[in-house]
Formats: sequence, structure tokens, C-alpha cells
Amino acid sequence: MFFGFLISLLSFSTFAKTVTYLYAAASTQNVVEAVLKSYNTKSEIRFLPVYGATSALARQILDGAPASLFLAANQAWMDQITENNLVRKSKNVFFNRLVLVAPKNSLLKVAENDLSNISLYLNGGRLAVAEVSAVPAGIYAKQALENLKIWPTIKSKLAQSTNVRAALALVERDEVPLGIVYHTDSLASPYVKTVLEIPENSHTKIAYPLALLNNKEQPQEALQLYKFFFLEKSRYIFRKYGFKTD
Repeated sequence: MFFGFLISLLSFSTFAKTVTYLYAAASTQNVVEAVLKSYNTKSEIRFLPVYGATSALARQILDGAPASLFLAANQAWMDQITENNLVRKSKNVFFNRLVLVAPKNSLLKVAENDLSNISLYLNGGRLAVAEVSAVPAGIYAKQALENLKIWPTIKSKLAQSTNVRAALALVERDEVPLGIVYHTDSLASPYVKTVLEIPENSHTKIAYPLALLNNKEQPQEALQLYKFFFLEKSRYIFRKYGFKTD
């Protein structure tokens, strides 16, 4: 019995050593899963994605989390990782944009390019957004609302979430009448509809940098996956899921 336990323990230990962690922004989950499925390798390495708010993932990496790759939803958090000498190299892999979404069965009609009446559209409800002080989707949303001169009237009517997918879920469940999420989140959900595209010139360009980190575990395998993200095969997948490429 003990011998069987020992074999199981050794097997688990061996398996654990073959895992390479890819930390990725919550908004990239669908496309990252598709890329990993497409990635063919004879290596015994298993790439395990960990999804969350870019801010939360970055803090974990700064605290020593064993990530080999990091796909962020903005450059500011990647800069912090880089400044701490944790990045071997990084490059923007794709781009996104913001949209205003409503539950699929909503009868709300928003005039084209008209966000000025958003408080009226809410009809006493709240606007779902990612957390505006740290999460990239929330930061971009706040920038847009400020630049469009809407922030003063809307800031007290926000329903802030830990990441953009959580904000999307509030709209999907019809708990809020409207939300600001990424275009790709709206495409991925059968429970919401886009009612307005947020002007791209109202916020910083939404770029997703991918970093190869200074993790000494399986460096060659991580490098190969990093390179795969920039092949035309992967770029096709990005576009299929609604992301823009250069």
C-alpha cells in the first residue's frame, strides 16, 4: 500500500515538473484556449493557463508566482514586471476595443455615438465595468468616460467587478442594464448584445503585450510557445475571435 502511494507521489511530482504556466488576462481566455489547442508539440511540457485581472496576475508574478509567460491587457502592468527584471522579452500580440453592451433581451436603443445620455439609459440601474483604478478594462472605460465628459454624472452609478469577465456576467444575468466590456467579450457571449461602440480615440490604445518571463523552468518550451503566438496561424485565430492584429 505504501509502495503504491509512493508511486503515485512520484508520478504527481513528475507531472508537476512538466507544467509551464501561462498567466493571461481574463479577456483572452477564449482565444488563448484556441491557440493552445492549435499548438502542436512533442514535448512532455503541459502549458497551464491561469486567467484573471491583469493587475492581480501582475502582482502574483511580482510576488514570485512561477509563470513562464504573461499575456497582459495593458502596457502599464507589463512595464512594472519589466522594471523588476522579470521579462526576457515582450511584444504586442493583438489589440481590442471597448463596447457598450446590454442583456440580449433588452429593448434599449442607444443612438449612434450617443453616450451623453447614459445615465438616462440606465433608468436607475448601474453600469457594469471592471474595477477602474487597477483593472485594464476599467481603466480604459474610465478614460473614455472622462474624455467624453460623462464621468462626473456616471461615477456614482458604477457596478465595479474584479475583472472584465465578471462585469460581463452582470450584464449576462440582467443584473444591470448596461456594461462596458471589450468587443471580444461581447462576441463571445450569447447573452449580451452590443448597443454602441466606444470611440477608440477616447482612451489609450488597447494593446495586449505578451512577455517571455525570466522563469528558469522549461525556458525553451516557453520560448517556442512565445514564438507560436506571433505566427500567421495564431494571427488567424486572433482575428477569428475578434481581436485586431498589426
